Amino acid sequence: MKRARSKYIIVFLLILSVVFVGLIIYKTIFNNKLEPYQAIVYKENSGYGYRIMHYGKLLIKQDFIPTVQSNQPFCNYEDAQKIADLVLQKLNKQENPKILISELKEYQIKLNCIN
Repeated sequence: MKRARSKYIIVFLLILSVVFVGLIIYKTIFNNKLEPYQAIVYKENSGYGYRIMHYGKLLIKQDFIPTVQSNQPFCNYEDAQKIADLVLQKLNKQENPKILISELKEYQIKLNCIN
């Protein structure tokens, strides 16, 4: 009788442990969701650029200010971050991430780093 009772207790504790571990794994996975898109601003030799990652994979590598004819990098970190954030907004709204000259003006992006 005691043996049967201890068997049930062991089985119950084993099932309880499995449920507990499963709950921890579930919470870990679903509470630590990655944002679909992330922006990383980086320093280049002569300025700044940005990368857009999609679930950790490179989607866009922008070494230069978009839509500008010359290969001009961003003059400062803040300008690169502004445009990277704009691209993220567009991607999250499922819009074309293309940047327009008017948007560069609206965000007051410096096009000449000498000044």
